[in-house]
Amino acid sequence: MTAPTLIDDAPVHAPLTADALLFGAGAETAEELGRAISELDVTRSALRPIRRLSSSAVAAVEREIGTVTDGLLDVDLGDVLLSAWQTYSKLTDAARRTLAISGSEEIVSLVSHIVRSTYSPHVDLVVDGVLIHSFTFDLEIVFEVMPLQAVVRAGTLAALRGGECTVTATLSLDGTELAKTVRTVDLALTMRLHPPRPLITSSVATQPFPS
Repeated sequence: MTAPTLIDDAPVHAPLTADALLFGAGAETAEELGRAISELDVTRSALRPIRRLSSSAVAAVEREIGTVTDGLLDVDLGDVLLSAWQTYSKLTDAARRTLAISGSEEIVSLVSHIVRSTYSPHVDLVVDGVLIHSFTFDLEIVFEVMPLQAVVRAGTLAALRGGECTVTATLSLDGTELAKTVRTVDLALTMRLHPPRPLITSSVATQPFPS
């Protein structure tokens, strides 16, 4: 059994986080997670080897997992995409050139491309110092970015022109899908670029941008 896919076209503004994308802005994420975990019977299945575990105990575990995971989902999706762009030579080369020439600006055209990012946080259930179960979450975020122009100034990403993007976020627990959302966003609105974001880091590794 998997959770239904939510297709949400409501307008969003920066910052857009993973929990807001999956459960809606202003939602009580811990409660939504606990409800999803309960409905899919993930916790009871994982804890089945433990005898005489009451329903109230299972519900308490589900609430605690939801509370802990709420913090794990506080991922700014704009930061995720920016981190990927910081590895592309087309942008980092423009950043270096605008750093070298004071007051200069470059417009970098980016083709359609896909950025995929996966996180696998876990929550350990420990009773009397004994690990009972490690609940493993898989959060996959996929950006399908349409052609856009990036404005680069003084080594930073200063603005975006165009850039419609379809974002798909999928959250699973121990292999069971809890939530999935597909949303079309305007990157110029959902990425925080005030102040402009640096494109060059001390550990930047460049590679050709996909063509």
